[in-house]
Amino acid sequence: MQIKKILILALFISSINSFALANFEAEEKFVSNFADNAISILSNDSLDASQKNIQFTELVMSSIDMNLISKFVLSKYWKLATDDQKKAYQVAFKQYFISSYANKLDQYSGEKVIIVSSNAAKKFVIVKSNIVRDGTDTLKIELDWRLLTRDSQTKIIDLSIEGISLIIAQREEFQSFLANNDNSLDALINKLNSINSKN
Repeated sequence: MQIKKILILALFISSINSFALANFEAEEKFVSNFADNAISILSNDSLDASQKNIQFTELVMSSIDMNLISKFVLSKYWKLATDDQKKAYQVAFKQYFISSYANKLDQYSGEKVIIVSSNAAKKFVIVKSNIVRDGTDTLKIELDWRLLTRDSQTKIIDLSIEGISLIIAQREEFQSFLANNDNSLDALINKLNSINSKN
């Protein structure tokens, strides 16, 4: 009986050590490819605005869990929304989010994303990276990518720039808007559509 307990304990410790030493090379490569492709598209002067938008949209939709993010930032209002509101919101949010993401990454045209490390955070994997400019080590901006793998598909669900989570900041902005507009989801949808029409 004592030997059995020792064996069980040894297996338990081994499993913990294996998790701690887990290799997240696939996730790191996923982030590196996404960042390189995004910056390449946005800084490609041979593409017009429409071509950039099409290519960047395809990249985002294949790499980012838009469905999860759209619900997260809406918080409790998602469950309160009608089916028609959900559809209208997700269409508006998709365009808004892609434009917002493009504007943020476009600031780093000409720079490179260097993977620093990665670690597990419950069911997520956090890939830490730095934005660096060729020929200088003075520009270092920390980008932390939060990834989730479900059904053998890895997706980005958040990006933190210098410690600021984009989706948490977005959720706070949406919650504040709704609180100041009689909790009207229609008002938020109209606001997003208004912003989208100007981009």
